[in-house]
Formats: sequence, C-alpha cells, structure tokens
Amino acid sequence: MLTLSMIRHAKSSWDDPSQRDIDRPLNARGKKQSRQLGTFMEEQQIAPDRILCSPAKRARQTLKQIGKNWQCDAETVIENRLYLASVNTIRSLLEEYGKAHPHLLIIGHNPGLHMLAQKLAIRGTETDLDLLREKYPTATLCTIRVKTDCWKKIGKAGSKLIYLATPRQPASR
Repeated sequence: MLTLSMIRHAKSSWDDPSQRDIDRPLNARGKKQSRQLGTFMEEQQIAPDRILCSPAKRARQTLKQIGKNWQCDAETVIENRLYLASVNTIRSLLEEYGKAHPHLLIIGHNPGLHMLAQKLAIRGTETDLDLLREKYPTATLCTIRVKTDCWKKIGKAGSKLIYLATPRQPASR
C-alpha cells in the first residue's frame, strides 16, 4: 500500500510586481495557514518517508512554517522539477523517488497537484470528493492511499482519498 500526500503552497505575497514568480514569499495569511496545517498534520500523525518540495520560495516557506507545529524525520529534497510541474512530471518523480518510500509528501503548485489529486482520488467521502472536484486552494493537504506497492501503477490501482484539509474546511476522517 502506498500513500501520497500533496500540499499546495500557502498564500503568497504579490506586494512586489517586479519580483520573479519563483521568488515570491508567503504573506502573513500564508504563514498562519501553514502553521495550522502543521498542527493538523501532527494531530493526524502524518509521517511521510520523504518530502519533495518545489524550489519556489513560497513552497519552501510553507514547509518551514508547517514544521513549527509538525515533527517529521523525513529527508527533504528540494526538487527543481516540481516548480509549476505538470501531472506527468509529478508522476515521473513519484516513480523515481518512490522505490524505497511508501509514503511521499509533495509540496508544490497548481494546476499539476490538483489535476493529479483528481485523477487519483477514486473513493472517499462525497463531501471531500466534491470539494476536490471544485478546487484545490492554497495551503490544502490531500492524502491518498493507493492499493499497490509500485508507484508506476498508481493510476491503475484502487485509491482512496483519506484527507482533504483546506484552510476553510476541516478534513473528514
């Protein structure tokens, strides 16, 4: 059984229009959202084997803020290919990194994360599945459990949405 957790970075700042997209930091709301998400992850004992994080400043800061309320020993890899990654890129990374890691956590961006979550989340509560179909807001955590032991087969194996936690919607259990 494999588990994939995906977090869309928290709310970022648009205060400096001349700033490169990859360099945009979190705003105050994003920092607060991330810390709240960290509390949830600690309470649910979410424990990935490896964390793959986009190099974007807002993604790295999201992880840092989550870590203020969440204890995790997993190795973190800043993965350049996650910056604005497509579904296919994310799936390739899962296959590459997942060989020895049954629970991966990705911190990245839409639309890639949202599209992958929609493709994989076959079963779950109707409320969560409906919300997932609608949107994947900033600071959202999606955890999907897949009935396979091979990351290559995740699109073909049965899967269940375990958690969908958004800043405004507490996760179902």
